Parts: sequence; C-alpha cells; structure tokens
Amino acid sequence: MNNPYEALGVRPFINCCAVRTVHGGSLMLPEVRDAVAAASRMFVNLDELMEAASARIAALTGAEWGIVTCGSAAAVALGTAACVAGNDPLKMLKLPFTEGMANRVIMPRNQRFAYDQAVRMIGTHIIEIDTLDDLEAALREPTAMVCLLGTHEHHASVRLEEIVQRTRPLGIPILVDAASEHIENPSPWLVRGADLVVYSGGKFLRGPQTSGLLLGRKDLVQAAWRNASPHQAIGRPMKVSKEDIVGLVAALEVWFRTRDAGLERSRWEADLATIAAKLGSVCRATVMPPEGVERVPSLRITWDAERTGLDGNALRAKLLKGSPRIMLDDMSADADSIDIDPFSLQPGEAAQVGDAIAIALSANAAPSPKPAPAQVDLAGDWILDVTFLHGRRTHLLTLGQSGATLHGTHSSADFTGPVTGLLTPDGLAFHLDTIHEASTIRYNFEGNAAGATLGGTVTVGTYNAHHIGTVNLTQFGTGRWSARRETV
Repeated sequence: MNNPYEALGVRPFINCCAVRTVHGGSLMLPEVRDAVAAASRMFVNLDELMEAASARIAALTGAEWGIVTCGSAAAVALGTAACVAGNDPLKMLKLPFTEGMANRVIMPRNQRFAYDQAVRMIGTHIIEIDTLDDLEAALREPTAMVCLLGTHEHHASVRLEEIVQRTRPLGIPILVDAASEHIENPSPWLVRGADLVVYSGGKFLRGPQTSGLLLGRKDLVQAAWRNASPHQAIGRPMKVSKEDIVGLVAALEVWFRTRDAGLERSRWEADLATIAAKLGSVCRATVMPPEGVERVPSLRITWDAERTGLDGNALRAKLLKGSPRIMLDDMSADADSIDIDPFSLQPGEAAQVGDAIAIALSANAAPSPKPAPAQVDLAGDWILDVTFLHGRRTHLLTLGQSGATLHGTHSSADFTGPVTGLLTPDGLAFHLDTIHEASTIRYNFEGNAAGATLGGTVTVGTYNAHHIGTVNLTQFGTGRWSARRETV
C-alpha cells in the first residue's frame, strides 16, 4: 500500500499518546471509513442530512437532539452562539459584537481551559467564580450561559447540581465540555441537569478526526446548527462535510451497538503487560489505573536518569528519531519518567515500543561533563525586539545575574512578567511568561551575547494547568530576537 505521508517526506509514528489532535487524533474505524467513502460518491442537501442525522443521534445517545460539528471546539463555539443569539437573525449577524445582548459566561475558576477561546470568540466575557456566593452574585447580571469543563467539575467547590438549582429558574443554559470523555447513553452531564454537552468525534469514538458532537436541548442544538455552516452566520468557517456527518453517525452506531468495552480494556492491559515485560530490569513499569472520567489505563515507566543521561523529554526525542518512529507523551515527561497510553496502539506495536525503550535506556551512557558557561555580565536594562513570522513586539528587559543564572522582569505595551534563564556553553537561554485569559504565554529565547548586543531565535507557545509540555510550549512557531543595552 502506498504511504501518502512518506510520499510527502513525513514519517508516521507509533502513537503512545492516546488521542491528541496534534498527533492525528485516533484512527477511523473500518465502518467509518466505509461510510465516509460511500458518502463521498453522492450529493445531498446538508439541512436535510443534518435533520435526519440529528434524529438518529438522539436515538443512539438518549439526548433530545444532536448535531455533528467540525470538531469539539466548534461545538463549544456554536453552543455558545446558540445561547447568545439563538436563531434571531439580527443577533446572529452581529456576532461577535454583542453589545446590548446577554454576553457574560460564568465559569468556575478551576475549569478555565485553553479552548475557552471558542467561548470568547463569539463575543462573550468569562466571569470566574469560586463559591456559591460568587455564583449568585454573578447571576444578578445578564448572563448568556454557564460553561463547565467535565474533567475538572468533580474538583470544584460548586457542583453542577448546585448551579442547576440557581440557573434553571432564570432560564440560563449550562454547557459542559466533555470532549475528552467516553460518551454514554444517557450522558451523565445531561442527566445531572446540563442543557448542552460536547464530545469529540475524532478521539475515543474513532469517527472522522475533524468531527465533534453537540448534544442536549433540542431548541438550543437546533439554534446551534443555524449558526453553523452552510448558513451565513458566525459559524460559516466551521464547515462540516456530508462525509463527516455520515462518518460520525457510523461511529456512534458502532459505539452503542457492537463495541465490546470489556474486550477493549483487556487489549489495553495486554499491550501494557507486553511493554512492561520487554523492559525487564531496565526500568520500573507501573500500571496506572484510570482516574475521574478517564477510562484507559496507562503505564508509567521510571528509570535512573543519572545513569542513562536521559530525562523524559530526551527519551521522547530519541525514540522520535528511531525506526520505527515512536511518539511518547510530552505532557507526562518528567526528570526520570514518562507515561504510555495504549489506546492508539495497533496489533504488534506494543512489542516494538517495549523493545525500542529498552534499547534506548540500556544503550545510553551518562554524558560527559559540559564545558562551563560563557563568562559575561548581562545584568541591567535591555531593549528587546522580537520579530514574529508577521509582526513585531518590543519589550523592556531588566536582568539580574547570579553567576550563570539569569532572572528579572520584562514589560511591553500589553503585558509584563518574570524572566528566568541561564548562561550556557553556547551562549544564553531564557524564557518569559505572561498570563492571558486561561493561558500562560511562553517565549523561549536562545542565542548569543556579543558585547552590548544579544540575539538569536525565539520559540513561542502557551500552556495552562491542563496542558503543559513541549508541544504546547512550541505550538506557535518561531521568530527572531535581538537586544541592545538601554542607554541613559
């Protein structure tokens, strides 16, 4: 079989990271691939198709209604649009300009997440709460909806049922983002009182990767569809195809009618046992049972980092260069450990993963001591210019120095924050952070010092409490930077 990725010069990998979008989500089920292929050979009216698909989705999930969206983030955005504008054409066409509308969305502080930008892009403002008193005070002002993050709701001091008691008399809907959860019939979130719930279609369901699912109150779900493509509203760029609709319905048919959850769990456990057996005495392997809303166990491997000279990220980088290429999870990478998720492993791959890790940890020797960092005094004020792929930003950088350690602050026209870094044998490396909404923006600088000037490459990304790792910290790409001492 021809490999379309290798034809483009891209090497596929064995996926030990579950169902993250950046790694391709999951592999479509054979039944989904067949349904998508068949749907691609005919034309159909999208409104007629979604109406029929919605009825079938409702029957399979036990929800009042459901629609297919182009990913779960789109489902969050369209659900928000429904709560703000309904299908009132004047309001719909004004979005994201929401002056005069109820445009406040209440969220518990512990449930802010990177994808709540899908809520804000509709033109809403997020109001954070911690307590019931906070909630009651927030509800005294016009409110479009309440949004919860399913994976963290059980850690909140204010639970869903308590919110329902206060919002339902006011007619304020509740949306739950459960994109990374296993769907059930009925959805526990809808049973507990939520009005809308979001699931991913391209993760555990193994539907089309660019599909999502919005379930719940029929009037709100239907309003969300009217805000979506092919209609000329804010969701027009969020196009869902006829193939995605048919493919996701096919995935739901398998999930609720023929899937064997017990057999799945047995296969995951067998793959983890295979990997652990291959590792032998090279490292410690511990099965981590699922917690909270998770359903898939994982394998935590721990080794002697001093002996091997490898931390979690270094092991990950080493396996990505190997053959077969193996992708380990950057968010679980630690100084001497990393986790392996078996959900996406294909037959025979567990043994390959175990062999590759055993070889990597056995063959590596502790590195020889690194040369001393360059001796240069960088303390003082600097004008730092960053040139992005498009656009520029200037910061005032104030550095302090203790030996090879750098510390200080930065400020620009829009934000300020701390600076942390080191002198290295090759020059210098430092980073600066600043918080915006639910995310922390990270600039990673690497470069050289030459007299009164500095310069090099900057890598930019964001992270938050739920998503932190190499992938997130580098997700926005690179730019160039230079700095010069500020003269008085």
